[in-house]
Amino acid sequence: MLSLLFIKLMLDLCITTMYNVSIIMEKIMTTDYKTKGTFTKSARIISDYKNDLVFEQPRTGLVEQKLISYENLPSGMVKRTTTTRSFTTNGEYNDVESITILNTGI
Repeated sequence: MLSLLFIKLMLDLCITTMYNVSIIMEKIMTTDYKTKGTFTKSARIISDYKNDLVFEQPRTGLVEQKLISYENLPSGMVKRTTTTRSFTTNGEYNDVESITILNTGI
C-alpha cells in the first residue's frame, strides 16, 4: 500500500513539473526579439536581443561562450538556464538556451 502511495506521489510530482516547464517554454517561445543591432566604436552591439548584451560578437579565434544561471522557484525547485553561443568560422553565431528544473532549492 505504501509503495502505491509513493508511486502516485511521484506521478503527481512529474505531472506538475511537466506542466510548469510547458508554461515556462510557452513564455520563452512567444517572446519576440529584435535582432537588428547598431555597432558602436566600443565593439559592443546595442540590441533588443538580450543575449547580445551578455555575449561578445564574433572575433578571430573565439569558439564558444556559455552562461549558466540558477533561479529559485516559488515551488522550492531550482531552474537552471544554460545559454550557449557557438561561433562559426564565417563570422556568424548560433545561440541555444536550455532550461532544466532541479528538484531541490539551493
